[in-house]
Amino acid sequence: MRTTFKKWFWIWQLPKEEAWINEMADHGYGLVAAGRITFEFEDIDPGKYGYKELFMKGDFSSEKIRDFLSFMEDMGFQNVAHVSYPDHTVIYLRYENNGEVPEIYSDLDSKIEYEKTLCHFLIPLGIFNILAWVYNMAVWIDFMIKGYPRAIQFISFINLAIAIMIFAKVGNKYQTIKELKQERAIHE
Repeated sequence: MRTTFKKWFWIWQLPKEEAWINEMADHGYGLVAAGRITFEFEDIDPGKYGYKELFMKGDFSSEKIRDFLSFMEDMGFQNVAHVSYPDHTVIYLRYENNGEVPEIYSDLDSKIEYEKTLCHFLIPLGIFNILAWVYNMAVWIDFMIKGYPRAIQFISFINLAIAIMIFAKVGNKYQTIKELKQERAIHE
């Protein structure tokens, strides 16, 4: 039997989303399809599968992602779903759960590159929201001068709040990158 859940995760909350999907698997729900807020599960034996989530640069149909998925299949992973974003893709992989959680990004350079990919996706979104805030504030000021209702002010503050959240997360990601680079320097 298939069950659909709707749950919102920000793009930078992939580890939290992955943990939730694995928790669902522990309760007998195996992921079979995913959307931006929709997750479809089928009944499985509790704990039979584990899931990994990856954020990759490129379209799902690109040769780079296809080659990567072929490599992951050779490693015992099965691609069960994906969600496409502009020039990026979130990939959901399933593996047989034997008690060990496999590490996909095992070396520091791969982890650094993963964090940079996420930052390069988030920065344009933050800039877009700042520009939308500026535009909406200009419209609001114009409406105030002309005596129109002020509903646009609420929308502009939503844009500002989203931009602040995005840039705060980008700052956290750059701090993580800095720490990974320091760790890499110690090991070299």
